Amino acid sequence: ENEIERVQKRVAYAEPPHLFRNLGGGKFREVIQQMGAAFASPKVARGTAYADIDNDGALDILLTTNGGRVWLFHNEGGTNHSLRVKFVGTKSNRDGIGAVVRVNSGNDKQSQMLRSGSSYLSQSELMLTFGLGSQTKVDTLEVQWPSGQVDKLSNIPGDQTVTIKEGKGVIASKPYGKPRTGNVRRATAVR
Repeated sequence: ENEIERVQKRVAYAEPPHLFRNLGGGKFREVIQQMGAAFASPKVARGTAYADIDNDGALDILLTTNGGRVWLFHNEGGTNHSLRVKFVGTKSNRDGIGAVVRVNSGNDKQSQMLRSGSSYLSQSELMLTFGLGSQTKVDTLEVQWPSGQVDKLSNIPGDQTVTIKEGKGVIASKPYGKPRTGNVRRATAVR
């Protein structure tokens, strides 16, 4: 349960979107039923963007539909911990797009790349979120910047957003704004 969930949208005709929990080791489990009727309802979904809209450390989902509503799925989930990472490039591009981050927390190892434009006409926030499960800190974090610069950090507390500047390390940190309330997710449709 340390992995961040991702949505696979459908584009040909109205179908329910898919949501899978990454179990690790190349295994996934569909969890759409846990999301409720609004999420599971058939949609002609086109674009998906992810952001933590309320600074609680849980990624929320914005789903656009062809000729229909925009859906915001607010993630109120769980008591697990996470760490969010924002980038400031100096030799690399300003936002750090293309940076590869490797995180070790307890026995868990994760790797993500900061990308732009990962869905149709959509842009997720330019931060990475690492699920930590029950771990309360990151043991080691390594950023490989597009310039080739490598920054290595250790013992970073979870439940916050850190800003890492290329060649300088952590230059700012901000604890999450409010605690999560449980595993309930709610949906808001916007016209």
